[in-house]
Amino acid sequence: MNDLERRVSATLTERAERTRPAEALHEGAVRGARRIRRRRRLLGAASAGLTAVAALVLGVTGAGPAPTTLPPETVATGGAVGTDPALLHFDVDLTRIPARLRDRVTATEWVSGRGYEKVTGFGRDDDMVFTIALTTDPDRARDWLVDLGAGQTRAERWDEDGTIGVAGAQRDDADLLPAVVSAVRLGRTQRCVMPLHLSELPPGAWWSECQTRLRYGGRAGDPVWIFSGLTLHRADDKVVFIWADGRPLPYPSFQPDRTIAGYPAQWRSGRGQFQNGLWVPAFGPYQLYVTDYETQPADWFTPEVAQWYAARLTPSADLNDPSSWPGRAVG
Repeated sequence: MNDLERRVSATLTERAERTRPAEALHEGAVRGARRIRRRRRLLGAASAGLTAVAALVLGVTGAGPAPTTLPPETVATGGAVGTDPALLHFDVDLTRIPARLRDRVTATEWVSGRGYEKVTGFGRDDDMVFTIALTTDPDRARDWLVDLGAGQTRAERWDEDGTIGVAGAQRDDADLLPAVVSAVRLGRTQRCVMPLHLSELPPGAWWSECQTRLRYGGRAGDPVWIFSGLTLHRADDKVVFIWADGRPLPYPSFQPDRTIAGYPAQWRSGRGQFQNGLWVPAFGPYQLYVTDYETQPADWFTPEVAQWYAARLTPSADLNDPSSWPGRAVG
C-alpha cells in the first residue's frame, strides 16, 4: 500500500463508520485503522495576511454583517441540517473558542452528509482539538455523545431550534466545552466547496457526503486547501468515493496504463480494502483517487466504472481561493 492509499484508507475506514453499519466493514481494515479512529474519534488558513479581527476559521467572508468561513450561500439558505451535502447550515466564530484550543488548530475539516453536519479542528499531529457535530436525529446525537464522552475525549450536548448539537474536546480541555458551544452560529448557511466538479451522476445515484479540509494559520503563502472527498451512492447502494489530495506526495510506483482527460492514470488492484481504484497522480494541480468500499476486488467496480466518474470531473486551478470553486461539487 502506497502513501496515497494509506491516506485514503484512514479516511475511508473512518467514514465507513459514519455511513454504513459496523458489521459491513472488513474486520482487518477496522483493526488497521483503529489507532487513527481513536485519535480522530468523531470525524473526522488562509495566509498570514488575514487579521485576527476576522477571526474565523479561514476568514473567507461574504457580503453583509455575517461573514462565513466557507463561501456563503445566498440563495438556498433554508432547510434543515443534513438535508443537502452541498450546504452547511452553521458556522463557527473562532474568536469565541478559547485560545488554549484555537492556538493548537492547524486545519479545519467540514463535513455535510445525509442527516448530519460537522466541523473539526485538528492539530499538528492530526489530533482532534475540538469537534462540533449537528443533527436532527436524537439517536445519532446519543451515539456521538457516547463515543466522544469516553476514553481521552469529553462531550457536551445542547439543543437549539430543533437542531441537536454535540461538542467534543480532549479530556484535559473538558472545561472549555461551554465556550466551544457558544462559538456555534446556526443560520449562517455556507457552501461545502472543494476544487473539483463532477458534472453528472449515473441514473438513480445520489451524493451522500461532502468533506473538505482547509489549513488554518501557517506561513504566508502556505496552501489553503488540503484535501476533499465526495461520497456517492449508486442506485444499488454500492459506494463510490472520489478523493482529491493537494499535499505533495512522491509516487515512484506509478505505472500509467491509461489516460483520463489527458492525464496519465493507473488502475490499481489489491486484495485489501481501499486498494482498488483509479489513481491519477497529477489531475491538474492535485492527486485524484477513485475507489470503492469493498474489501477485495469487486465485479461491479471495474476500471471502466472508475473512468466513468473520472472523465466527468473537472479540477479547479486556484487551490487557495474557495470562493472560486464550484458552488456545488456535483451536478
